[in-house]
Amino acid sequence: ILTNLKVLNMSKFTIQDIFITYGDEYIKNHKLSKEQWKVFNSIKNCKTKELGFHISTCTECGEEFIGYNSCRNRHCPMCQGYHREKWIQKESSYLLDSKYFHIITTVPVELNDIFLFNKRICYNILFKATSEAILTLALDPKWLGAKVGITSILHTWGQTLEFHPHVHSIVTGGGLKNNTWISCDDDYLFKVQVLSSLFKKKFLYYLKHEFNNLVLNNELKDIKSFNKFLEPLYNKTWITYIEPPKGKTENVVEYVGRYSFRVAISNDRIVDVKDGLVTFEYKDYKDNSKIKQMTITADEFIRRFLLHV
Repeated sequence: ILTNLKVLNMSKFTIQDIFITYGDEYIKNHKLSKEQWKVFNSIKNCKTKELGFHISTCTECGEEFIGYNSCRNRHCPMCQGYHREKWIQKESSYLLDSKYFHIITTVPVELNDIFLFNKRICYNILFKATSEAILTLALDPKWLGAKVGITSILHTWGQTLEFHPHVHSIVTGGGLKNNTWISCDDDYLFKVQVLSSLFKKKFLYYLKHEFNNLVLNNELKDIKSFNKFLEPLYNKTWITYIEPPKGKTENVVEYVGRYSFRVAISNDRIVDVKDGLVTFEYKDYKDNSKIKQMTITADEFIRRFLLHV
């Protein structure tokens, strides 16, 4: 009974409810991209008559069950379970018999506007700078002296749905050198400060290289102003994390799967929806990861959610 009550409570409020109740008003006042329109309509119509239905028949008694079709959009919190399990099953065959490190690379908030107007370019640079920094350090005999394997996943949100682009990388605790496997001696790959510094230099180098292809505001449209804007970022510490291996090797794909198929916010974090306001739970990492609640307008909630499409 307790389990059933918990499940009912977790699904009491959904993103679909917010889209159905407040979505029409939102689209009157905001312009949506083609991709955002697709996500908006998919979530709004998921498991409703708008997407049709299917009939399942019990092979034992012949009883029929009618169910509405899912939207299967990657941003829909109701559709991620099936895709996640299917992906995990496939990826398990690629798993190496090695411990794995979890590395997170982030960029300063000063770059957020450039990211928002140049997503494809900036996300590509973020992946490139991350992988090259990890591979370069791992190949250095001072640290490992071998070529590691990396699986990287992009996330663009923080706990409160604000824009926060970062990459999660699962990195093998060992690598290849002359067709021989070299393992880490302990739960240590390389210094996080060294990774942060190299990642920062590579990212800014590639960003400058793309200057002519970037959409920038008037204050940054000449190269001199752009370089002056970036100059303080060389002296700033960029936040990077390296988590040591956790658990058994076979748990790694499950771990990656949870990150890979995570959406900006799940339904179970939504506490209340009423009077044009949405209250949801978030983890405050600056306060010992305490679970807190935040209340914002439904309009702002939808804006933040669609920001990550």
